[in-house]
Amino acid sequence: MLPENQASLVEVKQSPLHGRGLYAAANILSGSQIGSWPVLVLDTADTAQLKNTRLYHYVFYVDETADGAMRAAVAFGPISMCNHSAAPNATFEVHGDQAIVTLCAARDIQAGEEILIDYGDFAAEAV
Repeated sequence: MLPENQASLVEVKQSPLHGRGLYAAANILSGSQIGSWPVLVLDTADTAQLKNTRLYHYVFYVDETADGAMRAAVAFGPISMCNHSAAPNATFEVHGDQAIVTLCAARDIQAGEEILIDYGDFAAEAV
């Protein structure tokens, strides 16, 4: 639950890790849903077109087709500012059928702490 008069649990600020990052605006308990944001799910052709662009570093993996082609999604909202960590304090799940991505706390996160996610195998591919 949000503290009184607080519109969001997160805020975007400069990050020492990489440009901008997503930060906790309040204490967040482990297991809490931090937020849910809409995504635009791209087909495999559009995803392939993005691979040589800067935007590709901001997409979320959705799934693969039977022939191994990947579908990605562009997130709308502050979740797109989450930086990568091999030891993340948050997890995310893309629900392609609902066109949303949900972010949850993997452990207690203190106000002012950067919220980090593990990009998984996609991190190595996106670099």
